Amino acid sequence: MLGRIVGAGLVLAVAVPAQAAPKASMADCFADLEKGNSPHIVCDFPLQPSPAERAEMEKQTMGYVKNVACTVSIKVERASITTAIQTPDYQFEAPPQPVACNVTMPGHAKAPAVAEDAIVPITGTFAPKVTIKDSVAVHATPGLNDVKGVSRIIAVPVVAYVNRAGFLRDGMLKVINAWMTHMRTKKAKG
Repeated sequence: MLGRIVGAGLVLAVAVPAQAAPKASMADCFADLEKGNSPHIVCDFPLQPSPAERAEMEKQTMGYVKNVACTVSIKVERASITTAIQTPDYQFEAPPQPVACNVTMPGHAKAPAVAEDAIVPITGTFAPKVTIKDSVAVHATPGLNDVKGVSRIIAVPVVAYVNRAGFLRDGMLKVINAWMTHMRTKKAKG
């Protein structure tokens, strides 16, 4: 799911920032992308991993991160998305966009006590980049950076995981290509 979410966010301008807005919906972002007419695509985009992605994240962070729930406040120039969809060979780069997350980390307690997990608020930015060749997205990265709220020992592997995970990049490419095809088809029909 994180791959789908990150991918969808990238398609939208593949953007990111956020402040926890409980009513954020991916549908709102896609509706604005498809039907909006303002100069910017603006929406809050929720990000949350699937159980399999949570397990992989926990493994990749050596158990320091158990879960993450984020909201990205997207604001991207509509014209840049239109250009990316209409140009056969293009390098799309979204400006850094803030993201706010609640990261679940294991609690610490001495045996026999059981510690509750700790929820740590963090912030960062996403600056997605997508390479389009012959009207197909062939490379994508979420561009997570500038993580604050956790120590560097945690931030560095999380940033590396998000930016390098093959299934995240593949998910982004799948969503981006599907969306570009949808928008091109819609334009051709109408």
